[in-house]
Amino acid sequence: MKRKFFALALVLLLALPLALAGCNDDKGETYVWTKGEGKLVDLSAAPEGTAEQYQYLYEQHPVATDDEYFGLYLGREYQGHPDSVLLDNGNILVAFPKSHGRAETIMMLSTDGGLTYTDIFNADNPKPDSFYHTEETPTIYKLDFTDGTQKLITISGRPSWADQPRDKGEGWDAAISASLDENGKCDGLEWSEHENFYGPNAVREEYKREAGAEKYDAVVAMSSLTQMKDENGNLIDKWMGTYHDDRNFTVYKTFLTFNSEGQMEWSDPVRLLGQNGEWRKIENSEDFCEVEIIRSPDGNELAALFRVNQKYTYSYVSFSTDEGETWSEPQTVSAELTGERHKAEYDATTGKLIITMRSIHYPIRPGAGWDSRGWVAWIGDYEDLKKGADGCGDMLVKLANTYDVGTSEITEFCNADTGYAGLVVLADGTVVTTSYGTFSPVGSELGGKTYVMTKQFKIADLAAVGGVTLR
Repeated sequence: MKRKFFALALVLLLALPLALAGCNDDKGETYVWTKGEGKLVDLSAAPEGTAEQYQYLYEQHPVATDDEYFGLYLGREYQGHPDSVLLDNGNILVAFPKSHGRAETIMMLSTDGGLTYTDIFNADNPKPDSFYHTEETPTIYKLDFTDGTQKLITISGRPSWADQPRDKGEGWDAAISASLDENGKCDGLEWSEHENFYGPNAVREEYKREAGAEKYDAVVAMSSLTQMKDENGNLIDKWMGTYHDDRNFTVYKTFLTFNSEGQMEWSDPVRLLGQNGEWRKIENSEDFCEVEIIRSPDGNELAALFRVNQKYTYSYVSFSTDEGETWSEPQTVSAELTGERHKAEYDATTGKLIITMRSIHYPIRPGAGWDSRGWVAWIGDYEDLKKGADGCGDMLVKLANTYDVGTSEITEFCNADTGYAGLVVLADGTVVTTSYGTFSPVGSELGGKTYVMTKQFKIADLAAVGGVTLR
């Protein structure tokens, strides 16, 4: 207890000068993010007089509103924790659990850029039985093989939840979609049953493990799934997946390949940050989890952006120039990039890096812990990650207001139960991001419900309404 108190005091003392200093804009003027000033763009509601061309920035597009899609969590209707993938035909597939980070997996498809959605499973296309029995937030990715073929994959962990025996840790489940559209690309409509890896439910003996091992206690599996390169810099048919365990908050990596019969093969998990104790003290003291891996624009470096579950300090980043074999000493990022469940994509039209997350904000006032602006998007450059506390980016965007229970007012700081988000970028630079939260005030049709919804934006339009000059 004394060690934790001392560590907290030291972190606060170290962080205070950084928070007070803020970042510099293009004019060399200082703005202080800790007071909500500076390049903050709020899309909670359209200001009076907003030009028609920008009205779409403030619109919400619910993914599923029928009662059958809502789970029950703490006595209220609840959807949460979506992920999404962009298909080559321009459609967007969204997966989320029916309740709070667990239970049945729902899959919805949008053919109009995230404006409307339909359930991919129906009487003519029944849901695989295992989708009704998943236990954690599903993640979803597209796998582009070097021979030009594709597969989609969805992954769901089987961790030891607090209300279950703490000796569970049953690895993860993964399912594959290889159904194709008329152009020979994945359409995401048909899925295999889930296969278990590193748990007692594994069918293949080489993956069968008794429950209980911490490294198989997979939470948010896989928080990232990154295609690897060979020594010549060429992409190969191998992907690095990451997850964490919820006992000691160790981040693990495992590599996905496919055998000659087309079956998934996952390597035995090992620590992401090293096998000889590298950076374990930092990882343990801050409780690293939900890492996002971002490849540099030139393709030669990987950045690992970590959630800090202790919430005593800013998020951390570490870098690798050898395809994830070794990593640099983790360093804190800026206040603007501090959050949870980071998801990143590049916008090819501007070259900008977009990162969505749950905002974690440390105000400077006596006795303060942390606040949240809810679901946000950070817009900047990869080089901002390298700048640590000075890497503020171009802007921070509050994507929508999340209302606390019983409230109907929009506030800068709001309900933090949000921010796990799918993120895709269309060919024309339209960003389509999908998250969950209580986005409707009391008294409205969806007021009090926690639901999944989509927002659209273009970076140039954000800059216009926010008065931001992109670097």
